[in-house]
Amino acid sequence: MKKIILLLLAIIVLIGFYLWCDNVSVNIIAIHQNKYTAEIIVDRLPLTERSRIKWWVGNRKEIEGKYRIASFENGGSDYITIYKFGDGYKKEGKEDRLCFDDMNTETNCIDKDILMTISRTREGLERFTFSNSSYVISGDGVIEPGLK
Repeated sequence: MKKIILLLLAIIVLIGFYLWCDNVSVNIIAIHQNKYTAEIIVDRLPLTERSRIKWWVGNRKEIEGKYRIASFENGGSDYITIYKFGDGYKKEGKEDRLCFDDMNTETNCIDKDILMTISRTREGLERFTFSNSSYVISGDGVIEPGLK
């Protein structure tokens, strides 16, 4: 009986931890952009892909306004890529890093830890791409699996 109670308690704690991690606040560290792309650097995103999409949809207008990112509809970047800040800015070195020309310092690169990429389909739907999957938001706002 004690084993069952301990197992249930462990399951409840794990579920609570999962829900807490999936609803953490996201801090935007920096945004670098040019005519074709915008790179958003964050400390973290929610755990699940659908929660990440919901975070973007819920915060897009505020982010576009605060950081002056033109929306797709207004001729903005073709791709918005969200990167994890990780260990911070580094020198380019021999590693595969993304470097930003708009920073006037040698430590202007981050490790390429892509959390999510946002783009448009030919039909004009918003596409969210992750390492092994992609989703689109249909015209009626439903998140559906998309083709990679």
